Amino acid sequence: MRYFMNILAIGGIAMLGTGTPAMAVDGAALFKSRCGTCHWDPGQAGEKPRIGPSLKGVIGRTAGSSDFKRYSPAMKKAGFSWTASNLDAYLDNPRGKVSGTTMAFVGLKRPDEREAVIKYLLKTGK
Repeated sequence: MRYFMNILAIGGIAMLGTGTPAMAVDGAALFKSRCGTCHWDPGQAGEKPRIGPSLKGVIGRTAGSSDFKRYSPAMKKAGFSWTASNLDAYLDNPRGKVSGTTMAFVGLKRPDEREAVIKYLLKTGK
């Protein structure tokens, strides 16, 4: 019996690495859980005030330039537009990209999560 259990265990371990595709990250769900506390979801109708600025149309917008009233001085002086690349760097390490930002978020460390959120913003934020 022990021999049989060992064979099953070895077979089970071998099966774990056999072609099971990685699950796709859901950008909408990730936005809701990680960003939606402070930012209104651009995929929803209507804008409601939140702690952070609206992200509707963020791609292509100059950092710190919307009508949001509580941008940090650092964000107002950032001097770049939100491209997918800049947003990726910011979502990875907000304080590394904009030193002095007041955003309390520590970032999304997984590249696939950042990519999913950026794709979601591109799709819904127009």
